[in-house]
Amino acid sequence: MAGWQSYVDNLMCDGCCQEAAIVGYCDAKYVWAATAGGVFQSITPIEIDMIVGKDREGFFTNGLTLGAKKCSVIRDSLYVDGDCTMDIRTKSQGGEPTYNVAVGRAGRALVIVMGKEGVHGGTLNKKAFELALYLRRSDV
Repeated sequence: MAGWQSYVDNLMCDGCCQEAAIVGYCDAKYVWAATAGGVFQSITPIEIDMIVGKDREGFFTNGLTLGAKKCSVIRDSLYVDGDCTMDIRTKSQGGEPTYNVAVGRAGRALVIVMGKEGVHGGTLNKKAFELALYLRRSDV
C-alpha cells in the first residue's frame, strides 16, 4: 500500500520521531507503511492482536512487543471514546536508551510513532491522536 507511505513521511517531517507506521488491524492485519529500516516494519499480526485485543490488562503486567522490541504499556485509552490512544515505552536491553511510543486507533488502522531520545510522550500522543482522528473521519 504505497499510498500510505506519505502519511508516515508526514509523521516524520518535524524531526521528533525516529519511526512511524500505519498498521491495519481489521481484515488487512499487517504493516501498511513504515519508516525504512525500523523495528515497526517487522510488526506481526500477533503483536497487532495484543494491542487491539479484548484483554486490556495483561499487557500492563507482561508488556508487549512491537517488531520484537519489548515494551511496557504506560496508559491504555485505545477504546476510550474521544481518545483512542495508547502510550508505551520501549524496554532497555543491554543498557540502550528507552523511547516513548504512542498508538492512535482509527477505524481500520493504527498510527504508531516512536520518539527520538528525550521526546515527551505527550508530543507523540498528540501526533498519533491527530492522524488517527483524521483517518477515522475519512472512514479508514
